[in-house]
Amino acid sequence: MNILFVNCCIRGEASRTMGLCRAALEEIRAKYPDATIQELCLDQEEIRPLHSDTLARRNALEHQKDFSDPMFRYAHQFAEAEIVVVGAPYWEYQFPALLRCYIEHISVNGVTFAYGEDGRPHGLGKGERLFYITTAGGPILDRNCGFDYLKTLLSNMMGFTKLDYVAAECTDVIGYPVEEELQKAEARLREQIRNWD
Repeated sequence: MNILFVNCCIRGEASRTMGLCRAALEEIRAKYPDATIQELCLDQEEIRPLHSDTLARRNALEHQKDFSDPMFRYAHQFAEAEIVVVGAPYWEYQFPALLRCYIEHISVNGVTFAYGEDGRPHGLGKGERLFYITTAGGPILDRNCGFDYLKTLLSNMMGFTKLDYVAAECTDVIGYPVEEELQKAEARLREQIRNWD
């Protein structure tokens, strides 16, 4: 089994989100001891938004069905993963822009998805499960826009059928029991992973 950890924890190991991600990866290793886990740290990659030149070049290569260019490396890696774990802080009701740039690079017609005769996209990769992990300075309530966006994209375009998340909230609220909130979030994510089928 191939598992991809998309690390968008901008503050590195000091990130509260990263702490939860490390606990999740520990639990995943225990559940799938023979799995291969790849970590892609977006903060260490040269990922830039698509612009007119790169988009035109990519579209030309897609039209030729030539996906050997290094610009498609993220899409190929994503397509090979059966489980994708995404760790990203809750910023501006969503996630850091770096993750959005990555999504542009993995959304490749002919690698991770294709359009059917009815005009609807369908997945080409092995991906089935998304596990999204985030921490928020305040309450998320019904505004988990980052997870909602990824859930929509991956289920509608790429064929993912199992989409879950765990969040720790109010981690910047003065007087809030932050450590207790993080411990509860860790317990929830461990329980979710243990119950995966």
